[in-house]
Order: sequence, then structure tokens, then C-alpha cells
Amino acid sequence: MADAAPDARVYENHLKGAYSVPSGDKVLAITDTSCYTLAEETAWLTGNIPERGVREDFLRAMSGLGIEDPARIFDRLLSIGALREAARRTAGDVFRAVVSPRIRLLPSRAQERFFSLFGIGPGVFDKALRFLAWPAAAGLAWGLLYSAAPSLAAPPAPPGAASGPLVIAIVIAASLVHELGHSMAAAAAGIGLRPIGFSVYLIYPVFYTNVSGIDKLKLREKALIDCGGFILQSVFLLGLLLVLFLTGSPSAAEAVRWIMLIIFFNLNPLFRTDGYWLYKDTYSELRHSRLMRAVHHVYLLAFAVFTLYFLWFVYMRLGYIWNGLGELWRSPGYFFDGGYKIILWAYFVFVGLAGGLNRFKEGRQEWLELRGGAGT
Repeated sequence: MADAAPDARVYENHLKGAYSVPSGDKVLAITDTSCYTLAEETAWLTGNIPERGVREDFLRAMSGLGIEDPARIFDRLLSIGALREAARRTAGDVFRAVVSPRIRLLPSRAQERFFSLFGIGPGVFDKALRFLAWPAAAGLAWGLLYSAAPSLAAPPAPPGAASGPLVIAIVIAASLVHELGHSMAAAAAGIGLRPIGFSVYLIYPVFYTNVSGIDKLKLREKALIDCGGFILQSVFLLGLLLVLFLTGSPSAAEAVRWIMLIIFFNLNPLFRTDGYWLYKDTYSELRHSRLMRAVHHVYLLAFAVFTLYFLWFVYMRLGYIWNGLGELWRSPGYFFDGGYKIILWAYFVFVGLAGGLNRFKEGRQEWLELRGGAGT
């Protein structure tokens, strides 16, 4: 009888190089997009076998590690999802990468090295957040006062225009600090520092933090992670407001205004930002309450109305983009005289339409879940 043909399929060890965090007698393996709970032996094994290869490559590597029955262990790793067959990139994958790109910026290990410079490590994150909550509250209160009455919160800025590049750099720094706050809160809750990336949500460029696995935590810990970004961002804001108070810098004043707008944006529960996740986690915990279910009916109605408004907002800009693209077609040199903005707008409108339509799918799913639990 002829031997069976060797398995030519390619497999990937997607946990290779994952950031590991102890969790009782288990290990949390944190990747760019997910979080897995593994036995310590499995975590060790995935860290010492190839990242990609055919079956024989993995069997050979496991034999070299002294494993007596590598075929059985290979099958076991496949069954628990530690190994998986490498998927071919499809047109749908390319489309999703364009509509919702995900670019890694700050891996967990880089954050660990950063926080260690300040003596902040495992077991200290919770204390650090408690300490920072007070200056954060002062920064947020001062920022709110400045938004409502600038003349009362800081001296008038001297004549002169703000530096656009400097304002952008400050706002980006504040946004990254915000994401570090989420990661720090996740570590305080026991699920480790989390990787930070960049994406596009609807028509808005955003930074994001992978907090997968949060669903297993208590509501208090979930709320801490949802709001953790505001703690560090508000401390940053406090420092910036002090600079504004002492120097009257127009750039600092403009950056404060933008940071406050971003904070309000993140608090809006109708976007899939911090306010949304805080509401979502609260609803998930209290969904059997009659009052919470009534609130959720109102929320879903507001969600649908806002989505229709957003799609109308995007639709009204299609004419401007169409005319601009026509101008670029007739005069390619226009690209360097501001036409590049048309290309950016066209991309964001395309992404916004795709994301806006997807919101109806999300809303419908939440409605079905609400109605499905009506009798519970």
C-alpha cells in the first residue's frame, strides 16, 4: 500500500511572538487584534516552533524540542486554534484593509519598556491610575472651563497665528497618551498592556487599543478600561493648560480646543468610541433591568437617526468630490495645487459610506438581541 501524500498545506503559528501575561495558572497571549488564554506549556511551545510552514516543518521543530509524539501535539494545537491553516488573501480581505486599515504603532513590549522608565510595572498600574485621577480631574475641569469661557480660564493669547504642524503634533501626542491610558487600565485589570494601532472609523482617522478579553471582567474593571484613556489624556491636558497659562501660546490654545473636541467626540455613545463601549458594557451588565431595556430602545432609535443623518452628510459631499475628480482628470497638475485633498476626501467618503451602511447591520443585530431577550 502506497504511503499517504505529505500534507502540503501551509499552517501559521499566529501566536508566535505574542505578548504573554500571567493569569493564574494560565497565560494570556496578546496579539495585535486578539487575546487567548493558554496553558503555560502551550504558550512556551508556540514561542519555540516556526511562525509558518507545512506540517512537516512543525513536526520536525517539535521533535527537536524533545516532544515524543509531535503529530498528536500538532493536531492538538490545531484543535484549540493555536495553529491554523494559512488563509489565502481574497478580494474581500483587500477591501476590508482599505475600508478599515489597521496599522500597528505601539506594541505591548514597547509600552512595557516605556513605563519601566518611570518605575511602573505589574502591580503598580492600579496605584498609578488612582494617583493620576486627581490631576486628571483638575485638567478636565479646567479644560471644560476653557471651552465654555476661555477668558476666565487663561490670559488672552498674544497676537500671532498658531503653528499648524505644532498643533497637529500636540494633538497626536495627546491621542497616543489617551490610548496608553486604555492600555494601562487593561494592565491594572489584570489583562496586560495592550497594543495600540491606527485605523479609520467612518470618515475619522483614529488610534485604537486592542482590549479583547474585556468581556470576562467585572463591570467596574470594564468601566476603568473604557475611561482609562481620559485619565492620562486629562493629565496631558493639565500640563498643556499650564503652558497656555504661563506663556499664552496660540498653538497651545488651539491644541487645547482640538483636544477638548476629541474628548467630546470620544464620549459620544452614538460612535463606536469610548462612550459607546462604556454604554455597551453597562447595558450588557444590566440588560435584564426593565429601565435599562427602555433606555436601550431610546438609544437604538437615536443610533438609527444619527446614522441616517451621517449618511446624508456624506452624500451631500459627493457632488464636490465628483467635480474635483473631474478637474483632476482634465488637469492632472491640479493635484499639486490642492487637488490631493480631493483624493483624501474621496477616500474618506468611500470609507464613510461603507461604515455608515454597516452601522445598520450593527443596529439590527442589537435590536434582535434586545427583542430576543424580551422574555428573559
